[in-house]
Amino acid sequence: MGLRRVSPVMRVGGWGWFRLDARHAALSAAIYTMCSSVLVTLMYGWRLVMNGRHPHYLQDVYYGVQISYTSTVCTHVTLIVLSSFLVIGIYKERCGMVTPWVVANITFMALEAVCCMYSNVLRDHINKKFDTMCKAEMTFFVTRLFLNILALWGVMRFYRNIRSGLTYKDPEAIEL
Repeated sequence: MGLRRVSPVMRVGGWGWFRLDARHAALSAAIYTMCSSVLVTLMYGWRLVMNGRHPHYLQDVYYGVQISYTSTVCTHVTLIVLSSFLVIGIYKERCGMVTPWVVANITFMALEAVCCMYSNVLRDHINKKFDTMCKAEMTFFVTRLFLNILALWGVMRFYRNIRSGLTYKDPEAIEL
């Protein structure tokens, strides 16, 4: 029978009931990613439909903006699927199911930044100014970028613990 390493519990702010260990941080990151990806998919899906109903508004940059929005929607649908794999990987404590989420999250943050800026620059070309939609979209993106970095930190903490041999499973009962 091998030794079982147990994760230390970090108590935050003197609240004894509030535990934030690496597993809870990773699960919170997975749930946050799913919820924010659903929200982004709905918002950009709505923008796709609205632009599709009034293509004359965007004139010659219509297809560029639509492609930018479509790629953002596709990345977030992929993140929803990978977040479900992340939850399974957390419960089963399997690094192989955690790694794709980490790689995709880093990659898709960069891709979404490019798409967000591209669509805003194209809309700026038509509007001749950065409109309220641009400012709201950029504020939303920067806020999610900060939260995504925190989510990555939590998942990477869990990943390092699992790789070093820590387990969050209850010990098996041994009958003699």
